[in-house]
Amino acid sequence: MGVTFAQGIINGPLMSSQLTFLVDTGATWLSLQPQAITELGLDVVPGHQAEIITPAGLLRSPFYRVNGTLQGVPFAAYAVETRGPYHLVGYELLQNLGFVVDPANERIVLRTEWPDNAP
Repeated sequence: MGVTFAQGIINGPLMSSQLTFLVDTGATWLSLQPQAITELGLDVVPGHQAEIITPAGLLRSPFYRVNGTLQGVPFAAYAVETRGPYHLVGYELLQNLGFVVDPANERIVLRTEWPDNAP
C-alpha cells in the first residue's frame, strides 16, 4: 500500500500558503506544523485544547481556526499542531468534505467521482 498526499491552501490573517498534506486516516484532525501556524497567524480557539496520543506520548495542542481548500474544495475547520515531519489531513475533514482514499492510485477523490464498481 502506498502513501497518499493531498494539496491544500490555508488562508491565515497574515498570509496564505499552499501546503502538501499527508493523508492520515488514523488521525482525527487537520494538523499543521507549528512554524506554519505562526507564519499564517492562525487564531487560537479560546478555552479548547486537544489531547493527542502519539507514538512519542501525549501531546496537548490548542485548536486553531482554519479556512482553506483541499484539492480545490473549500472548507472551514479546526486544526491542531503536529510535531511530525508532515502536515496531516485526518478523517474528520476528509469525511466532512466527502473525500475517499484511492490507495491504488495514491490520491483522494470526492465520493461523487468514485466509480460505482470500486471495491
